[in-house]
Amino acid sequence: MSSGPTAPSHSPAPASSAQRHWSAGLYRAPMFSLGAALAHVVPLPVLRAVAGLGGTLYALTHPGRVAVVRKNLRLLEPTLGPAPARRVYAEFARTLADYFYIGTRPPARAIQIIAETEGYEHLAAAHAAGKGALIVTAHLGLFELGGLMLAHEGYPACILTFPEPSSELTKWRADFRRRWKVETIEIGSDHFAFLEIAERLRRGAFVASLIDRPHASENTPVRLPGGTAQFSAGILLLAAHTGAPVIPATMVRRRDGRYVSQVFPPVHIEMKGSRAETLQFYTQQIADTLRPVLCSYPEQWFQFVPLSPSWG
Repeated sequence: MSSGPTAPSHSPAPASSAQRHWSAGLYRAPMFSLGAALAHVVPLPVLRAVAGLGGTLYALTHPGRVAVVRKNLRLLEPTLGPAPARRVYAEFARTLADYFYIGTRPPARAIQIIAETEGYEHLAAAHAAGKGALIVTAHLGLFELGGLMLAHEGYPACILTFPEPSSELTKWRADFRRRWKVETIEIGSDHFAFLEIAERLRRGAFVASLIDRPHASENTPVRLPGGTAQFSAGILLLAAHTGAPVIPATMVRRRDGRYVSQVFPPVHIEMKGSRAETLQFYTQQIADTLRPVLCSYPEQWFQFVPLSPSWG
């Protein structure tokens, strides 16, 4: 990614050939509507169980895709075997079930899926300062739940996203978030979007972004225990220009099915030499902050595309 955030989406990994993989057909607005309709009537434990079974079957029948996930997970733990990579797909499917569940319940009920919170004083301090904040996270757990959490706490919030595969799905997901009073800013070829983001920060809004996936135009290498990954964190420079703090955060599911929300101390971005040097320094700092949670919950790190530059 160049100067925008990684799309907060659950899109399937791109196929290695020019032919579009059949699973891409599942990532459409009608399928999301079907998921939401099922979440209205099917109890969550049943929905999770069925989804987890589907994810497991997908992993068993798509070893090539599991191999990509395993390479990514070995950036966290070099000796990791194939089983955790297969379990990523079951966890991903269960997380989708949770996504549809929280979106089809009243916010006051949906927020009860969060069992533990830590570090919320950092959000309160940023809000009191009136400069807004850039909330950065990874494709880890149910990151969309963070938007609901911010709205529940009374903070004006918006989520940055790249365009979905279709305009219908982009609108569907934006409407889904709007139920929680969370806005969406789409980042694409329109550079004026960054002016809107800067203005939102200046007005005190919390802007959420994902930074842990490579982008075609610009990437920043970060060191992980098993090698180097490419993150796209150009959005951090907006924090430097506006004076807004950058606050890392995570949202992961416990064994009992409820979530742990963790907010880390803010990072204040200052230019350190060139643009590239600044991004390198702070992206690594944020990666170091998120790494312990990633290593504790590797099966909830939903990375389906290669993250290391050495893989081609």
